[in-house]
Amino acid sequence: MRTSILAVAIGLVAFLVSLDGLIVNVAIPTISGELGVRSDVGTWVVTVFSMSSTLFIALASVLAPRFGRIHLFVGATLAFTLFSFLSATAGSFTELLIYRIAQGAAAGTLTPVTLMLIITSFPTEKRGIAVGLWSFFVMVSPAMGPMIGGFFSNYRWHWMFFLNVPIGLICALTVWILLRRQKEEKTRRPLDTVGIFLLFTAMCTLQSALNRGQIDDWFRSSFITALLLISLVCFLFFLIWESTSEHPFIQLATFKKRNFTLAAVMMGGAMGMIFSSFILDSLWVQEVLGYTPFWAGLSLTPVGFFPLLLYPVMGKIVGKLDRRAWLTLSFLLYSITFFLLSRINLQTSFAHLAYVRLVQGIGFAMFTIPLSLMAMEGAVPTELPRIVSLYSFFRTLCVAISIPLATTLWIHRQAFYQSRLAARSFVENPNFQGVLNRLGNLDVSQNQSLNLAYDLVVNQASTLGLADIYYLFGWLFLVLLIPVYLSRSVPVESAVSQ
Repeated sequence: MRTSILAVAIGLVAFLVSLDGLIVNVAIPTISGELGVRSDVGTWVVTVFSMSSTLFIALASVLAPRFGRIHLFVGATLAFTLFSFLSATAGSFTELLIYRIAQGAAAGTLTPVTLMLIITSFPTEKRGIAVGLWSFFVMVSPAMGPMIGGFFSNYRWHWMFFLNVPIGLICALTVWILLRRQKEEKTRRPLDTVGIFLLFTAMCTLQSALNRGQIDDWFRSSFITALLLISLVCFLFFLIWESTSEHPFIQLATFKKRNFTLAAVMMGGAMGMIFSSFILDSLWVQEVLGYTPFWAGLSLTPVGFFPLLLYPVMGKIVGKLDRRAWLTLSFLLYSITFFLLSRINLQTSFAHLAYVRLVQGIGFAMFTIPLSLMAMEGAVPTELPRIVSLYSFFRTLCVAISIPLATTLWIHRQAFYQSRLAARSFVENPNFQGVLNRLGNLDVSQNQSLNLAYDLVVNQASTLGLADIYYLFGWLFLVLLIPVYLSRSVPVESAVSQ
């Protein structure tokens, strides 16, 4: 019972941290309007959180041995709770950005620390169950984020942040009471300030370029070009520095382990596509199908149903099959479901969208546990903070890069199809004339009929563009089968017991 309570408390914090990365998205127009900034500026509420979070995920490997995992978890949870409260009470947009940076730092620290603690709170033979439980909390929150954010944005956006306060306080108190007497060996390594500065600069400039790229037309803007060049130069210097530093805060030698590298690549690629599809799907159903933010989130929520049922089971049976079998089944399932999603149209029903997401939830449980165990296999306890932090950092970085890239690709495909459809939308075209005739039956003027026809062209272009991306994701999941069979075939059961 004690272990279960502890695992739920830690898992709920992982849930809040993952939730906060996406819950604000649907409320950006509301927040921007109330605080008096443009919507494109309002997106910085998401960007600064992501930048700060990604950096501190990497820093957690240094902070955990210095302060201890338990103290770091409790301190970061209290900090996350405090800055959530301050974000909710911010009186200006500048204040909100400052508090979101601090909130992101706490969230980034908690992302790997929650996984470290939830693994160590279970006996070694139940490590698969522990990873499955953590993965469930992390997975369900992005699916619920748009729904919860949409619900609160209809009332008061501040409650999206107030929600974290009571849950965070209760979880921090629970973990402290249960683990305060547990002894932890602490080591104080020198901080790699140069490496931290280089990575922070590279991440900030990259995230800024990705966030503003579509608005400023990418390489046609000298500002975006400069940001990308600065990011590239800083990242190259970062790699050189970390390879030669006596006390690097990211040990790049970890990537020499084939299974760790392949697990990180597969997890980053899969998560990047899955989370990108959540964002694109939410935008499409609102902009094209006319869903409210709440119903947009509700169409994604079924993805968490099967993980809720399967994670406890997967934790017990994951060692019964070669992990390559689980990964193959999962990636094939995702490939098939994305091919199904690529057949969306303007008449696609809520039931169809929800059904596909429901099926995708089966595949999620099949790849997250084997890949997480694959990344950690063979690690001694002292290496765990470093490996978990690097693994979490790479996954988060892939997601952060994938979302703006997928959004940009969608916009370009929309423009392509819109130009093709517009070229065929002339009065002499019998098909277009048939559309106008049907619109004329709605008892509207000719100008209104033309406006409705234009909206139909835009919506159809948006739908075809999204269908192309889902079709691409279907093929990319098949490509992910290549690293599956490049990995060393270590029996999963032995990895679980390590």
